[in-house]
Order: sequence, then C-alpha cells, then structure tokens
Amino acid sequence: MEKFTHIVLLLISLIIISASTNTKEQISKKILAESRTIKYNYTDGKLDSTGTLYERIIFDKQGRDSIIENYSDNGSFILRTILFYDSSGNKVKSVDYKSDGSIESTSEYKYSSDGKITSSYREHSGGGFNQAQFFYDSLGNRIKEIWTSKWYIDDQDEWYTSEVILIRKYNDNGFCIGVKESADGKPFKDKKTVFDSIGHIIYEDWGNNFRKFRYDKNGNQIEELSLDINNKLVNRWVSVYDTNNVRIEYITFDSLYEPIEVLKKEFIYK
Repeated sequence: MEKFTHIVLLLISLIIISASTNTKEQISKKILAESRTIKYNYTDGKLDSTGTLYERIIFDKQGRDSIIENYSDNGSFILRTILFYDSSGNKVKSVDYKSDGSIESTSEYKYSSDGKITSSYREHSGGGFNQAQFFYDSLGNRIKEIWTSKWYIDDQDEWYTSEVILIRKYNDNGFCIGVKESADGKPFKDKKTVFDSIGHIIYEDWGNNFRKFRYDKNGNQIEELSLDINNKLVNRWVSVYDTNNVRIEYITFDSLYEPIEVLKKEFIYK
C-alpha cells in the first residue's frame, strides 16, 4: 500500500511539473505585437475614464519598432513612421508619412564597424534637412557632435541654416561631466549643465528657463521640473516604470503641482 502511495505521489508530481512546463512554454511563445499609449486628461482633479489614442507602435518578430503611429489630442491620425534595419539590427532608415499618405521626411543612419552611430540625415519633403555627425574617442565615448539644419520660414520667404557643435568631457569612469557648445561659428561656451557622478543631467540652463531632473536606482528619469527665471515651477513631469524599466506612465503637472494629463502605455501580445 505504501509503495502504491509513493507511485501515486510520483505521478501527481510529474503531472504538476509537466503542467508547469507547458505553462512556461506557452508564456515564452507570446510575442510582443504592439503597444498603445492612451492619453487621459484630468478635470477638477479627476482622471477622465475614456482617453484617446496618442501613440501606437507595431513591433517586428525581433521585438523592434517597425511602425510608429502618432495621433492628435482628439485621437485622429497624424503621422506614420516606418523603420528599416540592417542585418546587425541597426536602424538604417525611417520614412515619415502624413495622414494623406504622402512622405513628410526620410531619415538615414550610418554606423561604425563596432555598431556606434556616426551620422544621421533627415530630409524634409519641402527641401529642408537636419544632419548630425558623431565622433568618439578610443574608449567609445561620444566626444563631439555636429548638428546642421536648414529650414524655410514662410512669412519671411527665406531659407535659414544653423550649425551647433558640442564637445563632451568625461571622467575616469567614462561618465560625461561637462559640455561645451558653439553655435553658428561663435566661440565655445560651457553649456550650463550639471551632471551627477554617473553622467546623469541633474540641472540644465536653457537661458530663459531651467530644468531639474531626478532618477531612480536603475538610472531611469523619474522626474523633470521646468522652472522660470525666478526659480518658480512652470511644469512638472513624473515617469513610472515597470519591472523591465519600460516607462508605462508619464504624468504632466501644472505650476500648482496639480496633474493635467497622463499617458499610459499598454502592451499587446500574440
């Protein structure tokens, strides 16, 4: 009888293990198909229960962004971006389409042999462009950036170009601790940016306003404050992350620390 009991218990254990394994296999087979970001507004301190579609991302079989769609506040479609990758998984091209299907802009990206991006070029259908070049030291730190733009101003009927050069300095641990900036050929100036010991920006001077930032233990930015010239709050943004360090909520507050809107990201698997 005792031997029979042991056999029964063994069979039950095998069934439980088998069921558990099957469950794990079913979970592992789930593939992330898309994410949807829904915008909700606050009215009198209460969150709107309906919300509107803000952004939709469709992923390819490798889990990369394949198509990105953006929507207006009322949920109407604005822009669709299609992304292309090389055999190494680097994003090499993206095309932006307007709601009528016409192309708004095309971007191309180039990389070094070790996979670091070296340049990007975005050409707009109207003729303007945005170009960036990136340079690295022997340790792989990005030490220089050159940003060039050309755009057209309708009411002045003129084309304008601009070039901004950034020079980055790093400490012995490889964390950025300072930035110098030159705009349109002017002498380099120290960009009024304060970094913490591991390279996170914690304070930034934008000229007529200031930004302050906070991070969690995983390095995720959890708070951003916009302050006016008198150091008074203009806006506050708070980010919430899941256990995979993916931002799932982005909350906007006004100058009175009252919430205005929240973006919530939902994931769809197949």
